[in-house]
Amino acid sequence: MPPEAAVSSSTPRSVAGRFRRPLPVERPHLTRCTKLLCSAFLTLLLVALVIIFVVYLAVRPHRPRFHVTSFTAAGVSSGGPVVLSGQLTIRNPNRDIAYFFDRFYLSVEYRGADVAKDRPLTAAPTYQPPKTTTPLPFEGVEVSPATAGQDIAKDAAEGDGRVEMTVRVRSRIRARLAFWGNRHWHPLNVRCEVAVGPDGQLLAEYLQKRCSIDFF
Repeated sequence: MPPEAAVSSSTPRSVAGRFRRPLPVERPHLTRCTKLLCSAFLTLLLVALVIIFVVYLAVRPHRPRFHVTSFTAAGVSSGGPVVLSGQLTIRNPNRDIAYFFDRFYLSVEYRGADVAKDRPLTAAPTYQPPKTTTPLPFEGVEVSPATAGQDIAKDAAEGDGRVEMTVRVRSRIRARLAFWGNRHWHPLNVRCEVAVGPDGQLLAEYLQKRCSIDFF
């Protein structure tokens, strides 16, 4: 038989049958197992979320709070070496959470530049129990370079005599809840805006002023 005849003798039904593929066999037991696994996973996830939410409501975690309790800049009016002293306080407002702080370092910024950089405030890490306040004093921090002291004296002599600075404290922090402690340290950065008058004493509106804090 000629090839043309063989091609012409093939009907559409025979061609369709030649290319038909069998459908995959359904496996109802696999479908049931998949549904059960998904249901179990979603149930466990929901239970875990509920437990976390309940613990959060019971603990009510709060960040530590830093305040300026004193600050002086000796030598402001004389234009001589300016020496900074003062004290910050750390308040842990939590009822069940304690904090571990690594060593603290102090920097002071004036006119956008550091006049004191990374001066150590503590020689060892600090542990702060719940509902406590810890003082963080510093003294004898000399402003450098000498031109900065001259600019500070100029600001104190002009206008209202206000000299504004920024006290920065950096450390690391981790928390502990009851017997469970977080082993991971997180960077801690604190910024306190302060201003002194011509006498070098902290202005009243900055006393007990809350500092901004950034961590996690």
